[in-house]
Amino acid sequence: MAPPLPPLDRILGRTRGEALDALAAAGWRAWATPLGLDADRRRALNLDLGDPDVSFAVGNALAAVARLEADRAGRVTHLEVVATEPAAPVALAAELLGEPGEPRTAGGADAREWVWGPESGLRKAIGGEPVRLWICAERAYGDRLWMVASLVRRG
Repeated sequence: MAPPLPPLDRILGRTRGEALDALAAAGWRAWATPLGLDADRRRALNLDLGDPDVSFAVGNALAAVARLEADRAGRVTHLEVVATEPAAPVALAAELLGEPGEPRTAGGADAREWVWGPESGLRKAIGGEPVRLWICAERAYGDRLWMVASLVRRG
């Protein structure tokens, strides 16, 4: 099950502050390394790649982390979410994109990916820029949710 996420237009194309406020309103909190965070959970949440901006907990257990990237003007262009539990990619895409259509898919049993965006015929745009949603499930991590939503910049 995916952690609660605000609509993408409340994150992408917004300032970091606005995006962080939208995530906070959905129950996310500023990142602070939890005591007792073990190496397996760090790897599963991609924490070895860098610190996230926010985290989501279920009870006392760290369930998901999210990172934001912004352009030079300070607008968020990229949201990455990694959760310890799997999520249904098509259902999550429908929740975030409305009617996303069919994804472009790739991979095999060890790692599968679903992509909605210009390459799959998705016409969703935020602020006039196309949106891409990439979701991956990797067997090595129990099919955890790994999702990237981004604006597709042209030039």
